[in-house]
Amino acid sequence: MAFNPTRRRVVAGMALAPIAAGAPAIVRAQSEKPLTIVLTVTPGTASDNLARMLGERLRARLNRPLVVEAKPGAGGLLAIQYLKERGGDGSFLLMTAMSSISLLPLFTSKPTFDLDKDIHPVVECASAPFALTVNASSGLKTVSDYFDSVRKDPKRGSIGVPSVTSTMALVIFRLARDLNLPLQRVGYRGGTPLLADLLGNQIPASGSVLPDYLENHRSGKLKILALLDDKRSVLAPDIPTFAEAGYPGYVATTSWGLYGVAGMPKALAAQYAAIVTEALGSAPIVEAMHKMGLVPMGGTPEQFLRKVHDDRQRWAPVIKASGISLDS
Repeated sequence: MAFNPTRRRVVAGMALAPIAAGAPAIVRAQSEKPLTIVLTVTPGTASDNLARMLGERLRARLNRPLVVEAKPGAGGLLAIQYLKERGGDGSFLLMTAMSSISLLPLFTSKPTFDLDKDIHPVVECASAPFALTVNASSGLKTVSDYFDSVRKDPKRGSIGVPSVTSTMALVIFRLARDLNLPLQRVGYRGGTPLLADLLGNQIPASGSVLPDYLENHRSGKLKILALLDDKRSVLAPDIPTFAEAGYPGYVATTSWGLYGVAGMPKALAAQYAAIVTEALGSAPIVEAMHKMGLVPMGGTPEQFLRKVHDDRQRWAPVIKASGISLDS
């Protein structure tokens, strides 16, 4: 399906233009430093590809070198700590899933960073829903098929998640509680080893983001049973939502964005956001992102900050009720 930038995205880009116009002096002051984008995951992932693709646009528009560094580990905490130590002049940005910023501090009694004091959301780049997926050889066709199989054999209730603190881990907690099912989250160190185990039939089911599974779903190796979104994805119109599968009220999506250190110049953040938002409306980048299973976003730093706060407010009660903690 051809992509047409939404009016919100176009207007957001237009609104940024006068703000960004004040940034050239700041940009010139930084031009001798490389722009470094730090990753919370290993190279070769969707996050890495997205960072390099959008980073190239920033490099070209700002005429400064680009460096992409991977600092995986501790659910994103290593990369976030590394970012904090680099300072707030805007030379270092973090590319990560929103939950790493909005939710991670809520899983511990001793958080190592504070969203409002340490982090400056810059721009939301892409979004995708979570998906419940099984190996195609399982013969399961629907979410109800899977839940019935779990009732018959509780061992099938093990669902792999890319991290014990992922949003999908919270969804599994809710499903187990609401439906009285023996569902258990199995934490992995990222989506790549989880995908390998699912393809190898080493785990009965998986809950991760659509981009992790879409290619193998299309090839028939995996079966995505349903998406945790309020509507079907334009990238996978054959896959029903959880509500369509008979389980309304379960929506879990994530987005990837660029973050800076608190204190970075607001005009510079606006400049970065304007360049990225413009890039996200270009046909080549839209096509590349759709192939990755991602939907382009864009907007202002202020819009992104509100979304991060909304995500934290929505899931905070579920985190508390789940008892999931990094302290133990």
